[in-house]
Amino acid sequence: MASPMSPILAVLAWALIGALAEDPAGKLRGSGAVDGGLEFPDVSGLPDTPGPYQEAPNNTEAEKPKPAMLDWQSKVPNATQGSLGSLISLKAWQEHQFCNLHGTGFFCNGDTRIRCCKLEDGYTKCGSTANASACDSQKQQKSQLKTGAGWWGPWGPGPSGPGGWHIHTGWHVSSYCQSHHVGSFCRSHHIIHCCNDYGHFVECNSQYRDSGYYC
Repeated sequence: MASPMSPILAVLAWALIGALAEDPAGKLRGSGAVDGGLEFPDVSGLPDTPGPYQEAPNNTEAEKPKPAMLDWQSKVPNATQGSLGSLISLKAWQEHQFCNLHGTGFFCNGDTRIRCCKLEDGYTKCGSTANASACDSQKQQKSQLKTGAGWWGPWGPGPSGPGGWHIHTGWHVSSYCQSHHVGSFCRSHHIIHCCNDYGHFVECNSQYRDSGYYC
């Protein structure tokens, strides 16, 4: 029987998977075509930490995230020999340290909204939203002119839900995503992606090639 994957190896595997993963939001980065009612996780970096957390931000702050510190990357400490930071790219290490510098809350790192939570030994990224309209009001205004049912494209609306909501085909209501909100997480050694589908936090694994991969 194979031995369990070490945490560092799991993170390195995720980094490789992330480089190959399809990113519905990332495909549209800078295009102004993201529907304001949909939110996708940022899958470009390391996974979001699933918890448990000692402290989490109030979700009402999500629409008014704080800007990241100016030149925050220069404040990231150098990685020590043999640590995770010495095994991944400098960019990935810096992003891994983002929440340790910013503390609990919602923040904008470019057009990505990052949710930061407190752990026993520091702070961690506990959720992420790519192309977040809250992080770029100008992009949000432009996107409103270009969105609509057509953006649903090949996914299409799914069965009717409560209150007339139509969940996307292939997506599923998930209590895990309802508690964790938008992000990509490693749950029971398998990747799960959580999206915001018009105010409903659902599992949207069908949009990603890496869904179900071991982590």
